[in-house]
Amino acid sequence: MSASWSAGRARRPAGRPAPAARLVELHAYAVDPAADRAAEQRGLLAQLHRLYPETRDARIVDARHAWHADCPLFPVGGHRNRPTVRTPDPAVTVAGVIVRSDLPVALMERAATTGFLAANALLERWGLRGQTLWTVPVRGRTAALRSLNRLVGD
Repeated sequence: MSASWSAGRARRPAGRPAPAARLVELHAYAVDPAADRAAEQRGLLAQLHRLYPETRDARIVDARHAWHADCPLFPVGGHRNRPTVRTPDPAVTVAGVIVRSDLPVALMERAATTGFLAANALLERWGLRGQTLWTVPVRGRTAALRSLNRLVGD
């Protein structure tokens, strides 16, 4: 189950023309189908305000909520069963949303990232340098949490 929330926001200080409309769109994935929708929607808005406190004073002029069960390809624990970029044939690579990546990316970002990784794998065969991919740290900041993760596993 996924949920989307979008709202047009506008705020006008006294005596000033209205600023251009702003659109904010929020998404939540893997929401329990039995979840309280109103509570989930309030939670999304609370997270927005926590991350961007300047949105607290903005006025919501329109809000639309859409609930879809449209992420069937991504079950919990399914990462290890996905194909990798490299295949047994070095001339064939795979990229896309379904392809496994060890970088912390999902959906559209995974498709783009695995596209770069696939191109890099092909370029490597010809001795050419590929695109450098930058990402956030992929390991925890503390040794204790990394050890705990190794004990628990995926």
